[in-house]
Amino acid sequence: MREERLYDPVGEWLIREKGCQRDKYSQGYLKDAQIGNFRFDVLGIRYEVVHECINHLDFHGYIVEVKGDETGLDELIGKVMMVKEGIKGHSIIEHFSGLDTVELYIAYPTEQVKTEILRICEREGIGILRLQIVDEKTVHVYNVGVKPELIYICGISHEAQKSPGNFESAMNEFGYLRQMFQRPSDMFEDLIRPSKEEYNAQLKLKELQGYVRNKESEEALDFLIEKIQEKLPQVNITSAGGKIAFILHGTELLNIVPTTKYFYVQLGEGERYRILSRNEIIGFEGSVDNLIDSVIIPYINDKIKKR
Repeated sequence: MREERLYDPVGEWLIREKGCQRDKYSQGYLKDAQIGNFRFDVLGIRYEVVHECINHLDFHGYIVEVKGDETGLDELIGKVMMVKEGIKGHSIIEHFSGLDTVELYIAYPTEQVKTEILRICEREGIGILRLQIVDEKTVHVYNVGVKPELIYICGISHEAQKSPGNFESAMNEFGYLRQMFQRPSDMFEDLIRPSKEEYNAQLKLKELQGYVRNKESEEALDFLIEKIQEKLPQVNITSAGGKIAFILHGTELLNIVPTTKYFYVQLGEGERYRILSRNEIIGFEGSVDNLIDSVIIPYINDKIKKR
């Protein structure tokens, strides 16, 4: 079988086993991919949405050099070792810096990988894929268990992922990213922007919760929010205009207004309770536990039923 016919089975293995996404954003893998002065048989990329102070995407690369038979394996391994040394020694790292990590593999048809090849690849941190050719249409791919070294690279800076224009420009600097991800603007709008907005909303929510400085009142607030989340997980909790709002399908069900010494629970346009601690509520006879079970949960459930 011609060597090129083995590329797709290897690429499908990367999608299936390494998580390289083939979706509306990514092609999953490229064949005969150019990186700097090197051309690689198969390049798979897995993208990862990372939620930190600046939400961003990380890109993890999987490079596989393929041979159609067992001849020329020394040359194949030599090329992979040279690439690995060049990345780690920073002589060629700039060509790979669209990626955050890289793993390197060799793949070729064989019934059994020779001990010498296993030892070299184990020592050098190069993965091995054994290919079994069944017929012209069927090739099985097996990982023989040699763990490739995970090589860390700088990746696209977090600063470049703060705006759609900068993100697209950074992606387009690298030919292999430009080919793999045809619409980077969609990735920003769908994957980065929502998580940034969600993260910022969570920060504001934490700020509002932290506004209550009285220890007993703070404990009561944390307990109330935790219990409502536990009993009604479908209800979203967010910040809105200085309030902690409990929202379902865009409709505010109730809100909490914090002060430094206590907080208020407001049920729509009706009841309002001032809570000083788990056992001290102005406007209600009982504890926060009782208020949740006898007033808040029935009130929210009633609102949900009326929708």
